[in-house]
Amino acid sequence: MAAPPGPDVPGFTDLAKQSYGGLDGQVQENITRYEARFEPKEDSEQQKKERIERSQEITDSFYELITDFYEYGYGRSFHFAPVFDGKTLDECLAEYEKATARLLKAKPGMRILDVGCGVGGPQRQIAKYSGAHVVGMNIQAYQLKRARQHTEKEGLQKSCSYIQSDFCHMDKIEDDTYDGVYIFEASCHAPSPVDVYREVYRVMKPGAYFVDSNWTMTDSYDPHNPEHKRIKHEIEIGNGITELRTEQEVLEAMRTVGFEVIEFKNCHRDGDLPWYTFLVGKGWCSLQNFRASPVGRWMTHAVLSVLESVGMVPKGTSQVHTILMRGCLGLIAGGKTDIFTPMFRLVARKPLES
Repeated sequence: MAAPPGPDVPGFTDLAKQSYGGLDGQVQENITRYEARFEPKEDSEQQKKERIERSQEITDSFYELITDFYEYGYGRSFHFAPVFDGKTLDECLAEYEKATARLLKAKPGMRILDVGCGVGGPQRQIAKYSGAHVVGMNIQAYQLKRARQHTEKEGLQKSCSYIQSDFCHMDKIEDDTYDGVYIFEASCHAPSPVDVYREVYRVMKPGAYFVDSNWTMTDSYDPHNPEHKRIKHEIEIGNGITELRTEQEVLEAMRTVGFEVIEFKNCHRDGDLPWYTFLVGKGWCSLQNFRASPVGRWMTHAVLSVLESVGMVPKGTSQVHTILMRGCLGLIAGGKTDIFTPMFRLVARKPLES
């Protein structure tokens, strides 16, 4: 069962106190500027190019605005997982994280890098499960602050540490440092997957394993289908992604930098139920499941609108939540049409002779 609202999982009062990592009065301005970067829906190639070039700025702005909402509505693990009947959201997420640890062959004495660690949910789970030391890397200062708070609360400072860095330029990390690397749904924010994979390859020891669970458009996606394009756009604007790639583009990027690709698959098909099940309302018996449901989202939006009208949360708060709901509806549509997956998982190895 998910933890009740409090210092670890924000409730409405916590959102009012800590939203946006100190942005406060800038929320309205920031969310308006953020939306403008994605409009109009019919992007020209030049507009797409400019947005990709500014992907780091867009991603940082997005997560400054929505981190507290993610924790409130979804928990501390900002990723999807195969959904199994009879399992809660937290249980499904934990099992996928443990499976990643097994693929990495993580064990005590190893140092593992979590690229784009969010607030550290997967990092702490993998550290506890495997006994390895897991280093969380993130460019977003507010998320790192939250990650450190959670880690201290759980008493995991000896097995979890942090680096603030751009994942396309890991200048603080020497070559051949880590015994394994994983990414949960973060490399989709990069200007190019090659930029991320090249740096991951560099910082890994020869023979080490890399697991990337990525957001991609599936082979069912038709770039000439207006409805497919609309769904893709809604996913992008609602999740701070400059341009979603296809499965083939991601696979080729990993091979381009020298990785030996061991396995690639759509892991959302491993579950008993569709991967978007919790977004359409499964298992309201837990608070966390309810918050992620359509009714939970509607209630959150209604309460935030009231709080904003009386000045208890910054102006623009409900607009931020509207963007997230757009993204959520886009994800559901992408799942139902099978043109999108949040779990295109690649397992790769850095060759021993590299």
